[in-house]
Amino acid sequence: MSSLYTDRQRQFEEYLRDGITAVKSGQRKLALSLLNRAIYLNNGDARPYIWLSATTDDPKEQIEHLERAVAIDPTNAAARRGLALLTGKIDRSRLMAEGQGIDHAQVADEVQAGGQAYTCPHCGGRIAYNVTIERLACEYCGYVEDIPAAEPTKLPAEQVLDFVVPTTRGHRWAGAQQHFTCERCGAQLILPPGHKTTECSYCGSNHLVASPEQAELVEPQAIALIQVDQQQAQKLARRWLGGGIFAPDNLLHASNSLQLRPAYYSCWLFDGTVELRWTCEVADGNGNSQRWITSSGAETRFFDHVLVSGVKALPERELDSAGPFNLDDLKDFSPDCLAGWPAVLYDISLSDASLTAREQVVRKLRPQMYNLVEMGREKRNLNIGSGSWSGITFKHILLPLWAGAYNFQGRPYRLLVNGQTGKVAGEKPRDRFKLVMSFLTLLMLAFLVIMLLWMFSGDNPLF
Repeated sequence: MSSLYTDRQRQFEEYLRDGITAVKSGQRKLALSLLNRAIYLNNGDARPYIWLSATTDDPKEQIEHLERAVAIDPTNAAARRGLALLTGKIDRSRLMAEGQGIDHAQVADEVQAGGQAYTCPHCGGRIAYNVTIERLACEYCGYVEDIPAAEPTKLPAEQVLDFVVPTTRGHRWAGAQQHFTCERCGAQLILPPGHKTTECSYCGSNHLVASPEQAELVEPQAIALIQVDQQQAQKLARRWLGGGIFAPDNLLHASNSLQLRPAYYSCWLFDGTVELRWTCEVADGNGNSQRWITSSGAETRFFDHVLVSGVKALPERELDSAGPFNLDDLKDFSPDCLAGWPAVLYDISLSDASLTAREQVVRKLRPQMYNLVEMGREKRNLNIGSGSWSGITFKHILLPLWAGAYNFQGRPYRLLVNGQTGKVAGEKPRDRFKLVMSFLTLLMLAFLVIMLLWMFSGDNPLF
């Protein structure tokens, strides 16, 4: 039976190989015959159906073949991508050839940008988004305006990674300076890359910035509204600076110049499934009869809310230290939520962020694998593969942070306040004198404990 199965599988692989060759050489009738023979021998393999979709120009037939392939193997990226193309889920105009990348040397250094001005229709004053009432409000006369209802074509809360990464959107980021013209007074401004909002330096009006470059990026799907105002952020930062037994006594006074500035920062959020294949040797039997036998298998784990920074100026360690964020409290994104609030779009592409997310997942799982595989048995030489990924979805989200810097004894220190929870994180100097005195105190206590133990032990001739 084993020999028969091997012969059948070998014949299947030969038909599949010859069928693929026929497809590539344009011999569709021959390819159709060969691939159908392969399916007769093994109808549980997705590959023949994927190549069958290339033997016809009829979109309905192509979709049927690829749907069958996805039904057999839901994780098959080629089948899912082909089906997404045929059903319009992937924009063909943005599709990149396999192995192709974006040459960022060809990207413009400066782009023209316009935008929407937020001005009060009653008094002409500035309008900003009020997070307390979750509406647009005038800073002068108190005029309040509801946010318009979301467009029917609004993006889903989560997007499939495999449908976006093959396109230019998955590899672009905000990298060009923006030549901005104020809609209200006509002033000309140069904005840094990625700035989604601005305040005109001349008339003070709030603007939502739009440019051709931003139109090529992945739009935000969700936002964590800022819950901590400037007074609260400043108070929390000062309390944090004044705490800690090793903080210099004059640190709080030296940090009086600390100015916190709010901004929404682009981040990526990933969900999905990973399968880690493993091999190891397992102890069989005990005593003199014990022997080591080879074992192998796979562990499948679901992961969700894997957070990756989308801004190079916000490294992973700083984002982690300022977290966690209440990711279950995210709101559907509306551009009006940014009125009067600075926002920085991502300069780390979706494709690069997805690789970082996978590294985070594997780094977290690896230490757990010893206890997960062959549970309760003695193991050695455990080897873990790189992982097989499926069903990965993502969100582009905006998270609020208050960021500031201060100088102490000629050295700059950076500080962050989580705009959603109020948690403070950052660098803080330590008083060397206090560190030395604490070390000497612990050393003396340890010496006293040792002396007391020696004095009351039987080895001491005085007792």
